Amino acid sequence: MHIEQVIAAEKDGDLQRIGKKIVDKERITPEEGVILFEKASLPYLGALANFVRERLHGHKTYFNRNFHIEPTNICVFACNFCSYSRLYAHREEGWELTADQMLNIVKSYDGKPVTEVHIVGGVHPKLTLEFFADLLRKNKSTPPRPAYKSFHTCGTRIYVSKGEKVDRRRTEIFEGSRSRFPARRRRRNF
Repeated sequence: MHIEQVIAAEKDGDLQRIGKKIVDKERITPEEGVILFEKASLPYLGALANFVRERLHGHKTYFNRNFHIEPTNICVFACNFCSYSRLYAHREEGWELTADQMLNIVKSYDGKPVTEVHIVGGVHPKLTLEFFADLLRKNKSTPPRPAYKSFHTCGTRIYVSKGEKVDRRRTEIFEGSRSRFPARRRRRNF
């Protein structure tokens, strides 16, 4: 089925209009994005996304091959959605990895088609930005030298609360490394 047929079969007028804008290479507004999120079916969204992907890249699809490292499950936060963290007050029930232990995990992927290390886990009050900067510096000489995706916004909150200059420090951390922060989210409660 062609994308025009998919759009024509959609019963909702707003979704049809947004679909036509996408086909005509017009940028959708944030409000229209919300309409797609709230009203569109997954197959409809998938058809629109695939249409854009094929327009941009033909029949090529790109995948990121990553693995996760969880430096710790000890955390200063008690998020409702987290099923494995241990509060700092109960840290004896949790775990903490050293930088060398994490680098050994990275080394175990040498020779494998890995492009990214995703660091996730608890927000430990004693794991500073300097700890992670040291990890990234050591990574520069450790095969397979993947990019790091880490330091989510809630994780950086602890550094801010301890008075560390996060924006300045981010520059220092990433100097010479192939690393990045995930996109910032505008969430107040986590």
